[in-house]
Amino acid sequence: MVYYIEYVFAENFLIDFILLFITGKLIKSDIVYKRIIAASFIGAVYVILTVYVGREFMTFFIVKFSVSVLMLMVSFDIKGIIANIRVILCFYIISLIMVGIMTALYYLIYDRLTVNAIVLSLFVGYAALHFFFREIKARIDKNNYMRTVVINVGSLSSTLKAFIDTGNELSDPMTKKPVIVVNIESLRNILSEELYCNILRFYENKDDNFESLLSGSNNYNLRIIRYDTISSKGEMMVVFTPDNIEVKGNGKSISVVDAVIGIYPNKISRKGDYDALLFCKILEWEMNVNELSEVRQKII
Repeated sequence: MVYYIEYVFAENFLIDFILLFITGKLIKSDIVYKRIIAASFIGAVYVILTVYVGREFMTFFIVKFSVSVLMLMVSFDIKGIIANIRVILCFYIISLIMVGIMTALYYLIYDRLTVNAIVLSLFVGYAALHFFFREIKARIDKNNYMRTVVINVGSLSSTLKAFIDTGNELSDPMTKKPVIVVNIESLRNILSEELYCNILRFYENKDDNFESLLSGSNNYNLRIIRYDTISSKGEMMVVFTPDNIEVKGNGKSISVVDAVIGIYPNKISRKGDYDALLFCKILEWEMNVNELSEVRQKII
């Protein structure tokens, strides 16, 4: 079979361009097409020299690696050793995945691997990688917003998992304190059986007189607050002020949280991985606690 030099050049130029473009997208770098074109040109010229000049040293790993690093340096303006290592690893992972896809296509289409099939495999690989990286990022972000909450009432306490909901701006109209929304089942060990049943009965039929619910629970300082949601207005929630609330997680800890507990009758998370919703202001409080801790360490 005869291979024309312009065909080999164009094919490798296209593959390098797509690989560099996908790498830039995944590392969220600014895409400068002139730089990617220049880097793709370098890669294509290297292949031409390897095939037609045929020097043995051109096939050495160190030469191939150096050319790929040069291509990445031309394509992206990345600062720092760690950042550059991350880009190189991302480029090689993408290349290996694409090679696997193209190899599979090679056997599926009976040894006829066309340029169209190569381009298709590259973009299919990009879509798969984009989905994969997005899922990983979503999981990391979710873990960064998970906290452990300890609620104390007298000698009783309840420890539960909570998620920081940046959209939770619910507050107690009387005290102006933010509300931590908690599934009632997570509070069952600090609520009396009678109070637990009365609260559930209240949520089942909110038209009933709730004066008896409030008057019979002086130890918990129960109140009823009203709030609006996207789908409805004038919803009611039972809230109480515990003796102490502690929030821990992500290397941070707030031993005294000035908030109230909102009791929710249903599950907070469908997957059951958390039982409470924290408010977004907790992030600001954690930052203030860290700054105060750093100041104390400097003084010491």
